Formats: sequence, C-alpha cells, structure tokens
Amino acid sequence: MKKNKSLIKTLNWVLAGLLAILGFSNCEPRVEYGTPNASYTVKGKVVNKEDLKPIKGIRIGYGLYPGPVLMYGVIPAPYTQLAADSSNITGDYKLTQKFYAGDIPENETPVYVQDVDGNENGLFRDTVINVNFDNATRSGKRTDWYEGELSIELDIELTPKKEGNE
Repeated sequence: MKKNKSLIKTLNWVLAGLLAILGFSNCEPRVEYGTPNASYTVKGKVVNKEDLKPIKGIRIGYGLYPGPVLMYGVIPAPYTQLAADSSNITGDYKLTQKFYAGDIPENETPVYVQDVDGNENGLFRDTVINVNFDNATRSGKRTDWYEGELSIELDIELTPKKEGNE
C-alpha cells in the first residue's frame, strides 16, 4: 500500500513536470472566427466646377446600393446611407467607414454627393461617384482580421444648377 502511494506521487510529479515543460496547449494553429475588414477613407476638396471656389455644406457619404446606376441626375432610392461628412468653409471633407469583406465588390463603392444646405452657397447638382480603391494608400497596423486603412484623395467638382437645367 505504501509503495502504491509513493508510485502515484512520483507519477504525479513526473506528469506535472512534463506539463510544465511542454505546456498545456497543443501545437495546432489557432482558429480565428471573424471577417476581414478595413477602414476606407476618401478625403479631398469640394469646389464649384465653373470658378473652382470651395463649396461649404455639401454632404459626402458612402452608400451601398445594389441596383442600377444613377438615372436622370437623381440619387436612386433605396440605398443604405453609411458614414457621411459635410464640406467645411474651405471645401475640405474626410469620410471614413469600416467595410467588411464582400461589402465592396471589386474594390469599388459609390460615394453620394448632395447639396443639403439649400440656396446658402448656391444650388448644385447631386451626383454619385464610383470610387475605386485599387491604388489606395495603405496605412495603419494590420492585426488579425483588420487590414488597416486604405486612403484615397478625391477632389469633387460640382456643377451649379441653372434654371431649366435641374
């Protein structure tokens, strides 16, 4: 009986020592669950196409629209409005949104540009610009599923609305 107890104690010490040396985990790669994602940034300046003066109060926004392209100068509805920004007094804007894999097919997404301030700075035509991120500048630290930030510079020239040319 005494020999049995000492044998069990010795085996426990040996197993504890092996576990301490080899660790408690196995050598399999870790499995992660999630979806690859990245922050997409578009920044630039909004100007009047005729005189190249900056325009304040123009709304610039990402949107996901799974249907046909712009018709007759009207932004199609319904579309899902995502992040949005308004141009400041110098016409500058910066738009950032995190997208997941599959949100941006072929690395291209529509950016909606809307004159939302009324007649304050004149009236401008709303438009949709398809922004391609193939040549975007990549920055930020990549971690696990996060791919960093993709940035693109985009200056927007808006056409003023004229009477009879809505």
